Amino acid sequence: MESPTLESKRKPQHRTSLTQSKLLDAAILEFSERGYDATTIRDIEKRADVQRGLAHYHFGDKEKIWKEATSKLFREISQYRNLRSEVAEDLSVREKLSLRIRSFVRFSASNPELNRLMLQEGKYKSWRTSYIVENFLQENLKELRQLVSEISDIPDDVFFHWYYFFIGGGAHLFSTWPEASELFSIKSEATNEETIKRHGRMMVDLLMSQLDNYKRN
Repeated sequence: MESPTLESKRKPQHRTSLTQSKLLDAAILEFSERGYDATTIRDIEKRADVQRGLAHYHFGDKEKIWKEATSKLFREISQYRNLRSEVAEDLSVREKLSLRIRSFVRFSASNPELNRLMLQEGKYKSWRTSYIVENFLQENLKELRQLVSEISDIPDDVFFHWYYFFIGGGAHLFSTWPEASELFSIKSEATNEETIKRHGRMMVDLLMSQLDNYKRN
């Protein structure tokens, strides 16, 4: 049986962790929907359903909250990608790339906030754009370019378009699901398994066909 001292220490730590998690999740939603400039710390606290002042207490100012929330979102996709990669060790390079494409589609379906946030921040150059590029996107781009180069001689100026077709095509449908579902009278959610699988297959077919145009000899 644990001592009362240990038990009493764990409860406040658990509450602190829970509050921080609620604040970051709320911040991701607010920033992805409203944008950085239109979002206030109070908006985040209201969405998280926590007392006024707790966001400042745990994270400081709005810039620090944005950095923590954005880092959390990119950590989640990195962890998801790494988890999926563990089952890909014995696959061919082509199969690994196909898995990466399908994994991104699946993550985007469950986390549309990622693409919404990127659309908010990608419109203008700012310290936030630089933060995302330098801390998250550059390394991911480097890994993806290396993987693609093992099966295709696609030149850099064409890969540039291929990359954004991958990102936009893989995520945009799910970040605009309210519009898409109304336009096509779809009753299911964006996380519908058949929708995710079908979209993943289409993305793989389209992206791979472009790489095959520059197939290595």
